Amino acid sequence: MSGGHFDYQENYLGYIAEQLEKDIEFNDADYESSRPTDTPYGFQHKPEAIEYLKIMVDQLQKLQELLHEYDYAVSGDSSKERFLEKARSVYRREMGGE
Repeated sequence: MSGGHFDYQENYLGYIAEQLEKDIEFNDADYESSRPTDTPYGFQHKPEAIEYLKIMVDQLQKLQELLHEYDYAVSGDSSKERFLEKARSVYRREMGGE
């Protein structure tokens, strides 16, 4: 079995990112008590808050991806060099390169 260094807990970052994406998508949906209880509704965040949520989603996804690569490297399923390549790629994009 591959990985496991973090006991697969890094996957929760993806779940959090998915929930934030849903919060963004349904932000403007008003709550109505007449709707089924599983109908999503929004929190009516200000546009500035939505922008920060989008940044958080991006950062969570990047961190999950990097942790996954690191997990593989230290578990012997990949290499430390591959992890470094991935980290360089992600952070280079973040700093405005490539």
